[in-house]
Amino acid sequence: MTDPYFYVQAKVGITKHPGGWRATRELAKLCQIDANKRVLVVGCGTGISAAKLAKEFGCKVVGVDISPEMVKAASREIKKPGLEFKVGDAQALPFKDNSFDAVISESVTAFPPDKQKAVGEYARVVKPNGFVGLNETTWLLTPSKELVDYALNAMGGARPEREEGWRRLLENAGLKVVFAEQRKIRAVEQAIGEMQLSGFTRSMKAGYNFFKHYLTEKEFRQSAHALAKRAMRLPKGFLKQLGFGIYVGKKLK
Repeated sequence: MTDPYFYVQAKVGITKHPGGWRATRELAKLCQIDANKRVLVVGCGTGISAAKLAKEFGCKVVGVDISPEMVKAASREIKKPGLEFKVGDAQALPFKDNSFDAVISESVTAFPPDKQKAVGEYARVVKPNGFVGLNETTWLLTPSKELVDYALNAMGGARPEREEGWRRLLENAGLKVVFAEQRKIRAVEQAIGEMQLSGFTRSMKAGYNFFKHYLTEKEFRQSAHALAKRAMRLPKGFLKQLGFGIYVGKKLK
């Protein structure tokens, strides 16, 4: 069975990332996205960020995700011109070299077994003078083994980096780091950002989907209970030490 962390999100029809729409919009501006650009969103999930980018910036967007369930949900719910979704692995993107003006990945690159290979793929498919933008979970302090293990088990296999780790991944892929800044996750700002990204209607639908699946599907209930148990085992200091960061690299040639 798919890890409960991803299974529940796919069934509910909503995915989240640190900073919500404010972070996505900032990342898009740093990557100089406009109506003339073709953008790849890696780890598009249910397609919410991809659709929002296409609407707000007028760009053409391709969303790719390793989960067929996520892609199915995105394709079913979001049907707009200039927007498409495909199944694909961040470590082996199904696109030719120099295919996109910008590549964006939010709360995704912490998951692949080989993060450097994934970032190398982002650099491969972006055009010269194009940008790779990451919005990624970031350890604000050097974490203990307990915190690392909890993130790995509770967040579907996530392995966050310190800021210098994310910078190094971009640099090792041949990109010039043009922006790097880590942030704290603040509960109120996060809630507002998520609502701005998803919209009221989709957020309400996600709540409806949760209760519908919980009441009718045994596998969904088991997954929801597993997530609840993980949350109850939250180590002391975890929320203070885990933030996020905005990191942008430029492909010079």
